[in-house]
Amino acid sequence: MHFEIRDDVNEALLGTAWLLGTWVGNGHGNWPDVGDFEFGQRIDFSTNGGPFLHYVSQCWTLGPDGQPDQPLTMEDGFWRPGAEGELEIVTTHPEGFVEVWAGHIKGARIDVTTDLVARTRTAEPSVSGGQRLYGNVEGDLLYAWDRAAEGVPLQPYMWARLRKQEPDAS
Repeated sequence: MHFEIRDDVNEALLGTAWLLGTWVGNGHGNWPDVGDFEFGQRIDFSTNGGPFLHYVSQCWTLGPDGQPDQPLTMEDGFWRPGAEGELEIVTTHPEGFVEVWAGHIKGARIDVTTDLVARTRTAEPSVSGGQRLYGNVEGDLLYAWDRAAEGVPLQPYMWARLRKQEPDAS
């Protein structure tokens, strides 16, 4: 894995610095009552110099031409690396739930599991837990997200391969 670490990156972020930037691509998913689906996605990781990453993920349906069609979902949050490769993540979702994740960074692989899920009264679906795997494979960001909800055991939910966007030279 080859990448350059910017001079302004907080030392606490060194294990996650390869994530900084914008990642774009397509993915696949499956969920009961929805079935198989494909989606487009953009993930942005940024830093303001603090010991955390700001994370924004946006997904959309794809039209017949393979181009973005309608908003599907998004999530926003913070990734907080800790000592000895530990990682905490907090994400919020417009469907009405918040997740707290805990796990580890092992080189170019990141594994996290939900530590807490809080839902609003009207949250859909009624998410109850999950696990995620992120990795840098051949310079791309690959991830798999398994999810559980009330009445639905932990199962594969979404997975994608995203390519890093080069910043505009302008």
